[in-house]
Amino acid sequence: MKRGFELIKKSFISLGMVLLFISMFASTSFAASEGAVKTVTNNKSYTGITADIVLPTSIRVNSGYVNWYLGIGAAKVEGGISKTPTGYKVFLNTGYNESSQNSKYWNSQFDSTINDGDRVNLKLVNNGDGTISMYVNGNLRYKQPVYGTLGLYEQVKMVQGVEDNGTNSFSQASFSNVQLRANTTGSVYHKWDGTIPSTFSRYGSYGSDFYVYSQVPLSSKLR
Repeated sequence: MKRGFELIKKSFISLGMVLLFISMFASTSFAASEGAVKTVTNNKSYTGITADIVLPTSIRVNSGYVNWYLGIGAAKVEGGISKTPTGYKVFLNTGYNESSQNSKYWNSQFDSTINDGDRVNLKLVNNGDGTISMYVNGNLRYKQPVYGTLGLYEQVKMVQGVEDNGTNSFSQASFSNVQLRANTTGSVYHKWDGTIPSTFSRYGSYGSDFYVYSQVPLSSKLR
């Protein structure tokens, strides 16, 4: 009887170890990961940025999202366009790490007017009063406060990214007509070309999955 009990006990332990292994395998093998390519100005000389993004004509989004956005500050304000399995969104994050839990610093709304292959103008402006304005095709979409502090003059950036399980893809997406806002009134913009000192980098597990056509303006395809 005791021997039978020990065999049953060992069987449950073995079953538990198998289930634990399966659980660990599932959580690590199929979890979403991030990746991006980005170009950032070296100098903190700008109060905003505007650019057209020519969206890919062919996009596959099976999970998570792909996105194309502009930023103020090396890792602070980020606003642009994402595509999820259920459609396009326009988003603005003004620096809050837990953005999904605090809508004061995070906006993300579906936009049924955006389609594959469209050219969309994006514009981010540091208003100098602790708020950021985001314009889409010349229309104010969001105006919201910045979480923490942001200098009046900052670095700006262009980014193309993905978060998924390794299955999303898109054909060539390109920023163009990129202009850097160089004063507080918006009366002076500089064209972002090869004369502006900047740094290109890849980020995350899937950063190497992007094929980059050009770094300034940033143009790439995914997988």
